[in-house]
Amino acid sequence: MYWADRLVEKLDKQKKHRVDDMKTPSGHAHVGSLRAIGTHGLVYEAMRHAGLDVDFTYVVNDMDPMDGLPVYLDKDTYQEHMGKPLYAIPAPDGVSESLAAQYAHEYISAFNALGFRPTIFWSSQLYKDGKANDIIRKILDNVEVVRKIYKEVADQDKPEGWYPLQVICPDCGKIGSSLVTDWDGEKVTFECKKDLVEWAVGCGHTGMISPFDGNAKLMWKLDWPAHWKMLGVTVEGAGKDHMTSGGSHEIASRVMREVLNETPPFAFLHEFFLIDGAKMGSSKGNATNASDMVEILPPELARFLLVRTPFQRAINFNPSVSNTIPDLFDEYDRCAKEWYKVGDDSPMGRMYQASQIDEISKTESYLPRFRDLAQVIQFPSVDPVAYFSGRKGSALNEVEQAILSRRIDYARTWLEKYADTQDVYTVLPELPESASKLDDAQKKFLHNCADFLDSAHSTSGDELQSQLFEQTKVLEIPPQMAFQALYTVLLGKTHGPKAGWVLFDLLRKDKEFLLKRLRLS
Repeated sequence: MYWADRLVEKLDKQKKHRVDDMKTPSGHAHVGSLRAIGTHGLVYEAMRHAGLDVDFTYVVNDMDPMDGLPVYLDKDTYQEHMGKPLYAIPAPDGVSESLAAQYAHEYISAFNALGFRPTIFWSSQLYKDGKANDIIRKILDNVEVVRKIYKEVADQDKPEGWYPLQVICPDCGKIGSSLVTDWDGEKVTFECKKDLVEWAVGCGHTGMISPFDGNAKLMWKLDWPAHWKMLGVTVEGAGKDHMTSGGSHEIASRVMREVLNETPPFAFLHEFFLIDGAKMGSSKGNATNASDMVEILPPELARFLLVRTPFQRAINFNPSVSNTIPDLFDEYDRCAKEWYKVGDDSPMGRMYQASQIDEISKTESYLPRFRDLAQVIQFPSVDPVAYFSGRKGSALNEVEQAILSRRIDYARTWLEKYADTQDVYTVLPELPESASKLDDAQKKFLHNCADFLDSAHSTSGDELQSQLFEQTKVLEIPPQMAFQALYTVLLGKTHGPKAGWVLFDLLRKDKEFLLKRLRLS
């Protein structure tokens, strides 16, 4: 059973639901971030598939302070902004409304491309619109209960005069350096401390201010349940770093029950999306940013990566391992075939269905195998449409040609950035040294090939492939040995694409070179 369908079985089918996810836009979103929004998006879609009344939201936590400086930002420019809310910091691109807006929209575009389109809420706007006012008041009025929860859950002693609120300093605009020390029911007393945190220097201003209408925000473990209540969230998971015993989710849930008098959302722990960082940073390419994912994989394949792995298991995706992407395409294609056989009655068919962004066509289309395609496009004289029409057994229709064209683009990216050298085929300009190890039977086969190719009038690589097999029968040489000889003298490898198409390409490009190479062996 598809994991999202199994999770949906645990939910109340009669109530109105809201699935929510949230993130702080402090820089480029790493590709691993897609696990969170993707998991929530797939759960939302599975709930709709099951007939539940549900909507999907995403919160941009743009009121959080800038508490770290990404290496790609200029220190001289941004050091003075450390500690300010992200929505108040200038955008690096000089065009976006703020740093938060630039990075949030970049991430939103990335997950929109995968078909996940939640309603977007900006935390700063929720606070400014007064949506959090009553919640802030209730938490400040019940700060003793909050301190008790911290003690019982995390064994943290919060001192008298501690309040889980951060004020935006009216003098310097920083939120990360402010310390609230009192609450009189209408205003808080605060100080913008110079040494409160290591990453920001406050201005020293002290005073009293209303905590409402965007002047302040709750600290993270209180801000989380505040958003649950503001938006009416009923389903929200989190990474295991938040879901540990005594962690932020347990504190947030207790606050939701004991202070805000609401039931916490249905929770689930989703594992991480892992990438081998050392290899991803190599010359083969870098998929660090979420926005890069759709350049590596078609959206439905990126979704399939999330769909096929239960949310409790980590996804270890490393495109720099040569077979990772071709194997993923193979698995996806098998699920597509299963869908057209039995629909969503099988787990494989259901996973294919869940991977789609658009409505599935009622007519099955031929899917060119990715690893074959990556071989074919390395030989310019080979027409991929003709080649895969041969594989299909009939001409590719318009839809199938569009699928082929799209996969060609992704195959080129894979060959350029991620394929192992053994998967990249180049006809060698000189006879390789390894050719000296061929035996007499292999050499005789090559010479014989040269003779029949000299007068051959083959119209396709498939026709040549059949003729090569006939030659192996005539010379009574095992096909594996025969084809290995061809690959050795032409490519310097013991394997390769269909030999008939390699020869067909060379016959059209440089027949004289081909015949000479075969006779030199």
